[in-house]
Amino acid sequence: MKNILLFISAIALASCNCSAPANDSAKDTAAVIQADKDFNDYCIKNGQKAAFLHYADSSVISFGENELPKIGIAAFKESIAKNHDTISKLTWEPYRGEASGDIGYTFGWWKYTTKTKAGTDTIYQGNYNTVWKKQKDGSWKYVVDGGVDTPARK
Repeated sequence: MKNILLFISAIALASCNCSAPANDSAKDTAAVIQADKDFNDYCIKNGQKAAFLHYADSSVISFGENELPKIGIAAFKESIAKNHDTISKLTWEPYRGEASGDIGYTFGWWKYTTKTKAGTDTIYQGNYNTVWKKQKDGSWKYVVDGGVDTPARK
């Protein structure tokens, strides 16, 4: 599962329009990193479900443990309606990113704070990789997003 996300990301980046001038690539890179930060801020303010729907491209591909991928916004909306609560808190921070033409990626660290069924506070953390697609209006929306658990960062 973890390797599938990396493989899809590599294919998406390899198929990007890499003939964009260097200054456009720098602007696109800054814009995709900012989109990732804005996505996080939107999640903090409006919750996970609203944020993931707001920033999803219409062709989004969503992965779940022990499930087949959900392809397209309709399947994603159906899936996310069942899986996100309002108690847990997800935050993330991009560490690096790159974009060229109409495709880009970000990589960073996430933290998920929740409570167990017994009421104990629990924190999970890890890293993530998001593939972004530039929209016709110049904004960025994600097409693939995923992450893995990691030990605590020092």
